[in-house]
Amino acid sequence: MFKKTALVAGIGLALSVTAQADYQWELDAGYARGTFDYDFRNIPGLGNEGDSVDADIFNIGGTYFLETVDTSKGPLGEAAFLDRASSLGLAFTDGTVQLDGRDDEDAQTYNADMRYIAEGPGWKLSGAIVDLGYQREEAGDAQVDSYDLGLGYYIFQNTTAVVNYQRIDVNDGPDADAWSLDLEQFWAFGNGGLKARASGGKTYLSDSQDDPTTWLLGGTWYLNNNIGFGADYLQSDDDGFETQGFRVNAEWFITENFAVDLAYTDISPDDIDSPLSVLNPPIFGGKLEQSYDEIGISALYRF
Repeated sequence: MFKKTALVAGIGLALSVTAQADYQWELDAGYARGTFDYDFRNIPGLGNEGDSVDADIFNIGGTYFLETVDTSKGPLGEAAFLDRASSLGLAFTDGTVQLDGRDDEDAQTYNADMRYIAEGPGWKLSGAIVDLGYQREEAGDAQVDSYDLGLGYYIFQNTTAVVNYQRIDVNDGPDADAWSLDLEQFWAFGNGGLKARASGGKTYLSDSQDDPTTWLLGGTWYLNNNIGFGADYLQSDDDGFETQGFRVNAEWFITENFAVDLAYTDISPDDIDSPLSVLNPPIFGGKLEQSYDEIGISALYRF
């Protein structure tokens, strides 16, 4: 009897350790297919014309956490946030735009980022957040370098506020400075929970007096520790010209270490009146309608 009890206890302990699946490394890869549609409407002398451009986007990335991440505190998708985990990350994105009758255009993006969260019993700085990041975008002859700095704090147990600054240097265009405030909050209930997020910011362009503003509202509802459904709404305003977008996604941790994510994004700028008025000679009248749709799938593995 004692041997059977010990065997059952040992199996239960082994299963509980496996189920918790704490991790220190995270690898991810994804593919997305996007379509940009544009339609000229009621252009004098031209009437209605339109076309679409497709894009294929591949990405791969990896994150190393300075300490093992505890996955027992809530949904697996929020493990690093709930455990206040510091990390280092690298990512690469390659995109191809398919142009009718012309050679395809390629673009690459390289990312490196770091998040440090101060932790320690009785330490006055415990909960402080420092984010650092660098991104380089290369598309044809254009090169864009972005430098990021974020300072924040866990103002409550599961609530963060981070003030961000970004410097954007463009080799053949205007430079920019951007400021934003990000807020995140997680509420646990049952076997799942709700993650809410909000962001607002302003970008200052070096060659313009019209500085665009951007804000975002979103959240992810977790049915349990393995499945979550997210939705985000984004709006930007540049001197009255607005762009609106939304994104929905579904995340499923098939095992404690492996997850898949399916996402759909739609971006719709305001119509542009008299879009050909910049030509010489100008053509006045009509409008330009634009939209961008993207569907993507990605996978994540932890160990």
